Amino acid sequence: MVSYSTGEIVIVSVFGKNKVGTVTERQKTVKGYRYVVNTEDGGMVEDLYVDDNSVTSFIDSRLSKSFKKHLENGN
Repeated sequence: MVSYSTGEIVIVSVFGKNKVGTVTERQKTVKGYRYVVNTEDGGMVEDLYVDDNSVTSFIDSRLSKSFKKHLENGN
């Protein structure tokens, strides 16, 4: 399972819309890590898990990895 640290850039799916954000909090739970992310539009999304498609908002690890790779390559 993928985990993220505070300050990392991630892609969050919120009601089917993807947003770029930064992890501001990370808390260990029985389900894994629960995250709080500040998004680029100034919003805050709480109670996020990685790739949890059973809810309306989650961190998309596939898109986050692709976006991070894109930033590193400077394209």
